[in-house]
Amino acid sequence: MEHQDLISAWRLLAELLLSPAERDAGRMKTLREAIDDKYAGIVYGIDLFMGDPDCQSESEYLQTLELSPPVPLYLGSHLFDEPSTCNGIGSGARNPYLLELSGIYQHFGLDLGGCEMPDFLPVMLEFLAISLEQREKDTIGLRRRFIERCFLPGIEGMEKAMVKYESPYLVLLPSIQAAAVEDLSRMGDTPAWQPEGEMESTVRLPIIEGTTA
Repeated sequence: MEHQDLISAWRLLAELLLSPAERDAGRMKTLREAIDDKYAGIVYGIDLFMGDPDCQSESEYLQTLELSPPVPLYLGSHLFDEPSTCNGIGSGARNPYLLELSGIYQHFGLDLGGCEMPDFLPVMLEFLAISLEQREKDTIGLRRRFIERCFLPGIEGMEKAMVKYESPYLVLLPSIQAAAVEDLSRMGDTPAWQPEGEMESTVRLPIIEGTTA
C-alpha cells in the first residue's frame, strides 16, 4: 500500500501512547519493522521510548498522563484555558475545536461513538493513519488543515508541559512532529481548507519546515 510506512508510523505512535497494559507488543514490533530507518527523525524517539523501562511503567503513565495529570493527553487542554465555572463548560473555547475535529473525523468515516474525546492524542494519531489510507476523500485539504491547525499547535503545547514535568514521554514528541512534517511534504502544494469568511486562527501555529500558516 502506498504510504504504508507513514501509516505504520502513525499507528505505532498511537499504540505507544496507550497505557502500557493496553499496548500490543506483537503489533508494535510489526509496525516498527514497517518503518524504514532512513526516517531517522521519526524512528529515533520511537526506539528510545521502546527501550526505556520508565516508558513501560503503568505507574509512570498514570501519574503523568491520566490521574489529574500534569500532561493531559487531550490536546485541547494545551490550547485552551479550562472554564472557571460550570456555566462556562458548554461555551468554552475548546468546544468549537472539538466540534471541528468530530466533523473532520466523520468526513473520513471515523465514529468515536462517544467512547473518547476527539482531542485524545492516540485517537488523533490513529485518525492520521485512517485518513492517509483514504486520501481519495481529501479533495479540499482537510488533512493539511487538521495537521496544521488542530494537531501541531497542541503538540507544541504538550511539549512545553512535558519539558516542565521532565516526562520520559517527551522523546516521542519529536517523532510525532517529524511524522507530521513528512506527511505534509507528501501533500505537495495542496493548500489547507479554510471555510469562507473564516478569520485568521487564534491558535498560534508552530513555525516548522513543511507547514504554512
